[in-house]
Amino acid sequence: MSLRFALLGLLAVEPASGYDLKRAIDRSTYFIWNATGPQIYNTLHKLRDEGYVTSQSLPQVGKPDKQIHTITPSGRTALQRFMSEPIRASVTRDEVLLRIFLGNFASKDTMRRELVAYLDRIRSERAYLETTKARVEAHPGKKHEARRYQLLSLRLKVAQYRAMEQELTTFLGTDAAAPTRNGGKSESPDKAKAKRGRQAPERPTRRRAGKAGSRL
Repeated sequence: MSLRFALLGLLAVEPASGYDLKRAIDRSTYFIWNATGPQIYNTLHKLRDEGYVTSQSLPQVGKPDKQIHTITPSGRTALQRFMSEPIRASVTRDEVLLRIFLGNFASKDTMRRELVAYLDRIRSERAYLETTKARVEAHPGKKHEARRYQLLSLRLKVAQYRAMEQELTTFLGTDAAAPTRNGGKSESPDKAKAKRGRQAPERPTRRRAGKAGSRL
């Protein structure tokens, strides 16, 4: 449901193609509400059928025509109505936390390996979001009110990641003192990471920070 309003919100800023919207999501709302290309195009078709967006073909040399989508007055009304509704609790479906919850059904070494890898990913995501936050603060642009809320969403997500880092680091540090099933000791997170011989995964290139002054 919220993808339609994420798209309407982006189109309320400026008209865009489906490809442009995917790029905007990859560099802005992906940490809140991500979507694949097919999901975006299918949702755009539904929004057009409902009269919330219009589409215009833009001829391109050597390429298929580009469809530029524009929000309609009805679309803006729907977006404003959505934003005026009380915030409802979302249904949580988190496979990672489910696996942690059921961790006693896996070997201790397996769970430690997966938790260390999860901690690496969280640190990488948090670092990327902090870089994005610094970029936005350095180039605030003209939409100062919009920036306030965009930065708030970034800070909340960074705070969430920091709390998760702290809990995982504490758990792994405590767990390292407990004997493993083979009678040995578990490795520390840093030693386990060095043993794997790899760095924390980097963000895909399509999610790198945009040019100075670009929107979230």
